[in-house]
Amino acid sequence: MQDNQAPRIERLNDAQPIVHRIESNPWENKVTFNPACFLVTDRLELNSIIEQLPFGQSTKTILLNQPALCFLLYRAQGAKTPTYDFTRSSIGLAVLDPYLHLLARHNKPVIVPDAPFDNLGVEDARISKVGDKYVMFYTAYSTGTPENVIRIALASTTDFVHWTKHGLLKGELNTIHNKNAMMFEDRMRGKYIMLHRPMQGPDAMSIHWAESDDPFGNWVSKGVLMRPVPYPEFIDTWIGGGAPPMKLEDGRYLILYHLGHRRADTSRRYELGIAVADFSSAEVIVKRTEPLFLPETPAETNGDADLGVNNVLFLCGAYFYKGDVYFPYAGADSVVLGGKISASALKDYLST
Repeated sequence: MQDNQAPRIERLNDAQPIVHRIESNPWENKVTFNPACFLVTDRLELNSIIEQLPFGQSTKTILLNQPALCFLLYRAQGAKTPTYDFTRSSIGLAVLDPYLHLLARHNKPVIVPDAPFDNLGVEDARISKVGDKYVMFYTAYSTGTPENVIRIALASTTDFVHWTKHGLLKGELNTIHNKNAMMFEDRMRGKYIMLHRPMQGPDAMSIHWAESDDPFGNWVSKGVLMRPVPYPEFIDTWIGGGAPPMKLEDGRYLILYHLGHRRADTSRRYELGIAVADFSSAEVIVKRTEPLFLPETPAETNGDADLGVNNVLFLCGAYFYKGDVYFPYAGADSVVLGGKISASALKDYLST
């Protein structure tokens, strides 16, 4: 689907990973991928957060000298050992400048799969701010009967290091396999609005939306927001939310999302799409373009040899900085890369 020319994507850091595995850390010695992020610009808030970070004073001084910081929460997996199964995903923390240059990285995970509802993996976080807290929506993978269970869970923090788990998202959304949950930054008509992607039931594998009076309260599904568009070269296509929607100057929202495709030989390709939502419009989705971004570089097309995941782009966060859109993204389920849409490219896209 290409109803308008997609804005050009600039690959940052010479298309090389900005976060990758660390052999000496068992919990992340295989892959690091699917990064959430949040840009903090308030000086007093930054000072408070930096004070809590697990880094030495020299590193903290570097961080204090930055005008803003990107806090990146990435999914990590390691190898299975005789004493612990590190193939179960954890969440790690890295701190970057606004242009996605790595400044510091914690050597321990900040969230681990240690609760009954996420004992097989803490996966694919997305972060929103509610009051003075940062709320993480994540995919909780757990053992279940008759099959393992994929549901949405919540955690919160004030410093990106010390997280409190709040359990599974409340409401009928979690009565089936569900994932890819993310929230709009503003309430609309007094309600919090969330995107999610049911994996079962009517209109499965499409982007749905839900609303609530309280993110920690009951969520009510409102149905489908975006359906996948068939592609003739694939036998199956599905979509899911990527980054939490970003508010544009005109009050509309920019949505970056992912598309998954499967060929007849069972091989897959994941790419990114872009859309604009306007909740004052009856159709809500008023602009949509696919593809925005395709896997092309070695880091995007060739993943970890043991896992065998190739040709994948995936994102869980993005932000505006000086008018440009920055987004960390995963390449081939193995590394974290950086992308950018310039303010001029976005303006041209939105004006057509």
